[in-house]
Amino acid sequence: MKSQKIYLITSRCIIFSMVLIATCRVEVWAQGQEKQWIVFKDQIPENSRRYNIKLRYEPSESTLCNVPQRNVVSVALPEDKQIDGYTEWLDFDKAPDGYRYSVLLSNARELNLINRDGRQICKARILRLQENDESEIIQEGYYLFNYRIEIPFKFPGRQLNLPTQELISGTFTINIYRHNQDSYRGSFSAQLKGSLTGSTFIEGNNLELSLTYQESLQHYGMHVKLALQPIDEEVAYESTSGKITDVLKLRSAKLVVEKIASDSSEIVLAVIHGDISQTSEEKAHLSINKPVPTFARVDLLSRKLLTLSALRKKAGRRGYIILIFGDLKRELLDYRSRSQETNQLTLDETMISGILRKDLKTPPVVVFVCRRFLLSDLYEKWLNQAPGFHIIADYSNPMDVQFRFPSPYRPPYERPPEKIETLRSQLVLPEQKLCILLINGEGNLVYINIDAGSQLAETLTEINKIMRD
Repeated sequence: MKSQKIYLITSRCIIFSMVLIATCRVEVWAQGQEKQWIVFKDQIPENSRRYNIKLRYEPSESTLCNVPQRNVVSVALPEDKQIDGYTEWLDFDKAPDGYRYSVLLSNARELNLINRDGRQICKARILRLQENDESEIIQEGYYLFNYRIEIPFKFPGRQLNLPTQELISGTFTINIYRHNQDSYRGSFSAQLKGSLTGSTFIEGNNLELSLTYQESLQHYGMHVKLALQPIDEEVAYESTSGKITDVLKLRSAKLVVEKIASDSSEIVLAVIHGDISQTSEEKAHLSINKPVPTFARVDLLSRKLLTLSALRKKAGRRGYIILIFGDLKRELLDYRSRSQETNQLTLDETMISGILRKDLKTPPVVVFVCRRFLLSDLYEKWLNQAPGFHIIADYSNPMDVQFRFPSPYRPPYERPPEKIETLRSQLVLPEQKLCILLINGEGNLVYINIDAGSQLAETLTEINKIMRD
């Protein structure tokens, strides 16, 4: 009897546990189904490395979003709509808190100011409009043109699809000035405070992510920043940033935001190339008798894509490839341009090619890697010519080449180097030096000089001797 009672109790406990587990699973499944995703990149291979990062909102003085200014011109109020002497009306669009804001205006000529023109002052009443068309007065008084009016606000974070139950704080800014003698012009903008961040641990590194809104409160208007903070203090901190739809390069990896939860509670990063745990130096460090990393660049003369494999095929197994990182020698007409030519060759490209080819049965494949280029070289000097060497863009995007003009009034435009991929950085070569690499037909590095600027002729002669021997 006792054993039957124990069995009955045990059976009921097991059944209760199974029901509880099943209920929890259904609840978890339902919660998982409720999460909706906004996909930015699709068709990413399933075997690609992914990082799921939980996001959180924290109140701070950081700027989470700057809603751009909206400019409007005032409208004259009909006489039957004029209240308390206000004759003009500025109506702004709906603000991030969901309300519309407007300003009633009238001139302030009754003020007899000794040291200021009375036309620079108006009387203003700022209204917050409710959905039922009722309004409340936020501020009222005399306003001096071109001085900002700041209105603090708070509203629920869920209203902006942010992962928090807290109130989001910010500031509305209104600026008013006279449009013409009878009307006014006003601008309205909003700034939200706080930070939207998350992090995950990756093989000895803490990957930190932060999001901000740019010019709109839509997910597609977000700006993302990634930072890799190594646990080892001797390893350098690295970061990158861009639009949420951009390809982000961090260390030797390229990442994209695959998707983000509609409530901004979670984000998924996908690695589409490389390894985030591997530094650029570890991937592309050049060593003698070791393979040179592959690359692809546009030949500026032939307008065709040129790869290391194609260069090796052209050189042959017993031939050589010479990469010369520096801009072609040109006469500059202005001291401002001359001061910027830190990587310019001291010898003419034809002379350089002649020194390298001297007494060789099989001529090497000579490649000049340039960042700046004269348009006259494309359309005058080398048009429809076969110079016997290649000139390629150092930049991965050939449109980033800084084309120079033969005018003292138009120096080359300087682009921010941290935003542009270059072959020089891919091979971890110094930025402001004239570098020369000798590569054999098998793709291995034979010789390297990372600072050949002061002894260019001697370096070329040495390379020629290596190839002859």
